[in-house]
Amino acid sequence: MENEEVIEILYNTKYGGWGISKKAIELYKLRRSDLSEIEKDNYSSSSFSFSLSRRNDPILIQIYKELGNDFDSKFSRSAIKKIPKKYENYYYIEEYDGKEWVKINYNEYKLDNIYNKIKEILKSDLNNDQKINEIDEFISAACDS
Repeated sequence: MENEEVIEILYNTKYGGWGISKKAIELYKLRRSDLSEIEKDNYSSSSFSFSLSRRNDPILIQIYKELGNDFDSKFSRSAIKKIPKKYENYYYIEEYDGKEWVKINYNEYKLDNIYNKIKEILKSDLNNDQKINEIDEFISAACDS
């Protein structure tokens, strides 16, 4: 992962559930110029806290780095997990009693890559026999790795 591009994901390391401070929410609203006033008014500590889709938002991560301990609500403690960018659409946050950890669905990632490669072969200008051979070779190599 040293030379590989990574993304950062915020997660909660403490039992009780992820939440961010009012100060962090206010900074986020100020920095997100693309939000409408209605969207900004709807952000509160509880509604924002459970939004998993924001966990890798670069603006939010920057605020976390700036605020340190002042970033979290009183019942949470955030941390950053770095994962390779290629898994950006394949990670999820699992939790038990509010304590979280980041997991990657490697099988879904592999299946999507296989699907995309087969789709690429099928769309190619090869004749049908060549396509079948290409797919056979690809599947054999994928199963060996």
